[in-house]
Formats: sequence, structure tokens, C-alpha cells
Amino acid sequence: MIALPAFAADDVQTFVNKAAIDGMFEVDSSKIAQDNAKDQQIKVFAKRMIADHGAANAKLQKIAGEQKLQMPTQSNAEHKGDLERLQSTTASLDQPYVEMQRKAHADTIGLFKGVQMPAMIVPDRDDQNVVG
Repeated sequence: MIALPAFAADDVQTFVNKAAIDGMFEVDSSKIAQDNAKDQQIKVFAKRMIADHGAANAKLQKIAGEQKLQMPTQSNAEHKGDLERLQSTTASLDQPYVEMQRKAHADTIGLFKGVQMPAMIVPDRDDQNVVG
């Protein structure tokens, strides 16, 4: 069985919640961008984000299940607001999407830097582009 970081159970659950919510946001915002972006490169990037973060989310869900942890099923208020802004924009959503992805990526890096990463979360050789 794979183990999560060695710290209090509440801290592990908090980590899983944050990682899952951030991962869901990256996938959901990328779906909006893939459908509505004007720049083809942004659509390609969004498609990759959907694949990469979808795989990372599935991996996290598997590990959380093995550890008897709960996975959140919906986003937080901040991410819901960001998604609503993307969906309702009448101008190009390209720049707001890119800015949201930069912030989300930086937040995720900070989250993962805040814990000593066990082998189960560090990407395998064949899925190096999944996490991050």
C-alpha cells in the first residue's frame, strides 16, 4: 500500500482537499478555454492541461481512496468565481485564462513544496508531465 506524507491525519486531508480542488479547477477552466479560446495555441495548451491534470486528479483520487480519505466533489468559492468569470466573459478569455493558470500553477507548486513528497505523488518516469 502507498503511504501519504508523514504528518497528522487532518493535515493529510487538508492537503488532499487543496490538491483536488486546485486540480479540478485546472481541468474545468481548461475545458472552458478549449471550447472558447480564440488563440489556437491556448486551445492546445488547454487540451494538455485537461489530460495532464485529469490524470493527476485520478492518481490523487486512487491514493486518497487507498488511505480512506475523502475527495472533495466540488470547487471552492474562489475557483467557482473564476470559472463563472471565464464562462461569462464577452471579450477574449485567452488572457484571463492564462493568468488564472499561472496563479493556479504557482499555488500548486507552493502546496507541493510545503510537504515532503512521498514516492507515490512524485511522477513516475512515464508520467513526468502529470503532476505540476
